[in-house]
Amino acid sequence: MKYLKHLSVAFLGTLSCSTGVEYAMPEADCTGPELPKIDIADLRNMYSGEVSRIEEALQWEGYVISSDRASNLFGELYIQDKPEAPEGGIVLYTDLLETHSLFPLGSKVAVNLKGLYLGKSGESYELGGAFPVFGSLSVGRLPASLVKKHVRVSCEGRVKPAAAEVTIESLSDRLLNSLVEVKGVEFSPEEAGMPFADIAQPTLRNLLDCMGNTLTVKNSGYSDFQAEPLPRGHGTATGILTKHRNRYELLLRFPEDLQFNDSRCEELFPKKSSDRILISEIADPDNLSEARFVEIFNASDTDFHLHGWELRRYTNANTEPGPAVSLDGIRIASRGTLVISAYPDIFEATYGFPPDLVVSRNGPADSNGDDSLELIDPFGTVVDAFGVPGTDGSGTAHEFEDGKALRIKGVVRSNPVFNPAEWMVFNDSGGSTTQKEPQIAPEDFTPGTH
Repeated sequence: MKYLKHLSVAFLGTLSCSTGVEYAMPEADCTGPELPKIDIADLRNMYSGEVSRIEEALQWEGYVISSDRASNLFGELYIQDKPEAPEGGIVLYTDLLETHSLFPLGSKVAVNLKGLYLGKSGESYELGGAFPVFGSLSVGRLPASLVKKHVRVSCEGRVKPAAAEVTIESLSDRLLNSLVEVKGVEFSPEEAGMPFADIAQPTLRNLLDCMGNTLTVKNSGYSDFQAEPLPRGHGTATGILTKHRNRYELLLRFPEDLQFNDSRCEELFPKKSSDRILISEIADPDNLSEARFVEIFNASDTDFHLHGWELRRYTNANTEPGPAVSLDGIRIASRGTLVISAYPDIFEATYGFPPDLVVSRNGPADSNGDDSLELIDPFGTVVDAFGVPGTDGSGTAHEFEDGKALRIKGVVRSNPVFNPAEWMVFNDSGGSTTQKEPQIAPEDFTPGTH
């Protein structure tokens, strides 16, 4: 049912003059009922944990930040409580066509809440009608004939809502259903230049920042600009922040909301090698295998962008590596670390903070102690190595089963050839130059510090 409700979501209209289109403001209704006013916090507090009908004669006011003027949004009216620095927003579902003609972008509206249904999808609050789903209610579209009864335009005139300036990393549920301007983003190399959407299909595209963080953009296959190419540059994207399950999604308004006039990340931060990036700690705790991790250290005096870098693992005596972990777009601060884990929840519960990078299991960050690891630069060159590929680590100088491998602090340059003298290795057997001293998490490990 949620799919049916969201199927036609698309790009949103804009108040900006850059579209070259002007619409007359509909006649404001200054004679509507004067009801007791509540703020958005009060409205949210009315949610009881399930979809319910609001029975009290109350009024909530906000500013329209959406539009179906470009045939991109169907049946969804997004309203945030303030034109600037909003506390949040609400989505009102309706089957009214051409909502922009009644509720233009930037107009202040008063919402008569009595008789509307209030629900919540994730952290997003919803208003509308209702329909049954397996014995319970879900928020649905308000019939068009009832929209003007519940939503009227104020006499205060239109304003241009100010978008909250954010980065992908700073997105939060507090901003859901409000207007945001996401800085420092670009479309993935595979998608740049593709059409905004596939014909007649809701389409997801991916924005990236130079750190490798991603944000999904939901585009409509029915929009006026469906066939236009996605820009290839780098810059800012403005739109309404929504969320589907645990994934943030951005609803753009017009192509002009993408201001991508800067050089792409690979030009801003060109690919390069360095002998000051090295593997600094590899963990296989005796008491908790899911607390394993790999730490990479930047020994230089400047921040370093790992564009094109990867980490790979040779399992046991295999001469071919398994799937590599991409480090593309990640930045390591000067004298800082990058901590990689395959079990983020257990890692955080064990060490008290989340890992910097989450990767798949049975990869480089999930070694049982007898494998070899290599750090590869953007040009395919081995920059740093632990262990000897093709050699099972059991009983050798690179066995860290139930223990750890810790780079000696005086080592500040990487080494493409494993040198046991650069490492302190602990395990449960004590073979070769290693120490027979199983390690216990968290006390025997130092992720994030080198």
